[in-house]
Amino acid sequence: MASQSAKILVAAIDFGTTYSGYAFSFKHDFEQDACKISSHNWPAASRGLVSLKTPTSILLNPQEEFDCFGYDAEDRYTALANEDLHKNWFYFRRFKMMLHGSLGIKRDVKVKTFDGQKELPAMKIFSVAIKYLKDHLMETLNKRNTGVRRDDIQWVLTVPAIWNDPAKQFMREAAEEAGIDDLIISLEPEAASLFCKYMPIEKGTDDFKTFQPGNKYIVLDCGGGTVDITVHQVQQDKTLKELFKASGGAWGGTQVDEAFKQLIIKIVGSPVYLNFCEKNAADFVDMFREFELKKRGFSGEGNKQITIKIPVSLQETFEEDTGETIQEVLGQTSLSGKLKWAGDKLRINSFCFPHFLTKQQPT
Repeated sequence: MASQSAKILVAAIDFGTTYSGYAFSFKHDFEQDACKISSHNWPAASRGLVSLKTPTSILLNPQEEFDCFGYDAEDRYTALANEDLHKNWFYFRRFKMMLHGSLGIKRDVKVKTFDGQKELPAMKIFSVAIKYLKDHLMETLNKRNTGVRRDDIQWVLTVPAIWNDPAKQFMREAAEEAGIDDLIISLEPEAASLFCKYMPIEKGTDDFKTFQPGNKYIVLDCGGGTVDITVHQVQQDKTLKELFKASGGAWGGTQVDEAFKQLIIKIVGSPVYLNFCEKNAADFVDMFREFELKKRGFSGEGNKQITIKIPVSLQETFEEDTGETIQEVLGQTSLSGKLKWAGDKLRINSFCFPHFLTKQQPT
């Protein structure tokens, strides 16, 4: 194994709650331009878009063997569900937060599948996901004919700053099981802070400059699962000093998704919602894909309605189970006038939408 000083490339894996990806930088590039970093563009064929990250979703076949990851896993599972062939498959998504706040994490702890019907050891799911990202990165390097070998790489795996030591150790062991030995565990906001140190973001006399000694700044890392807050100061030797201990909580974007889910349950009722999820897995995935796009695109400006496409199967399930229509029920609740459900569309007044961000339901 090469010494750390002999490494010619740093490869970092960002294993997120909702999205994951990787980036890498060659030593000679870093010495000339610290911000020269390469990453991968992940195509989502079903949505016609390209992203620097891919969903933290993983699909295993009925034999508990790896099948696919990311957008591919979402699309494959949706296709299986459309044909009602998904029930023996193992589909996991957004499982990272099970490590948050755990005082002691047993190595045999298990994580439930997306449908809640099956479970597998968490260590296996985490390690298989990390292995996929590691192997994909190595494949990218090989396609570029870089000549980089595994021993030439210094691996970095980022974790939330507010995680405790057992959670960090769990991730380290998962990475080792994935075939990564020479590993640095980096706190997510600290990695972001180091990058900020090299960014030309201060206006000088003639151009933009990087942070100078004495400058203090806050890094607010708003992720899918957690929000981390750190405060750093640039020292005279250009190193960074942490002025306050990292703080934060489980306040990430998934909390907004949970608020939307609770709104749907408030409208249709928990029994109908669970019945819909069990019988229409593909539609469930599509509904939250749609909400994700609306959530990202919401600016808070103007007074227009937010329109979210809702699967017709949810309305059909409601009518079959209750003998009523959603429109009739909405008209009798405090949500009347704030929400409008017409066909396959849910329209929400823009002044109600921010309630999702605070996990408070419109009343």
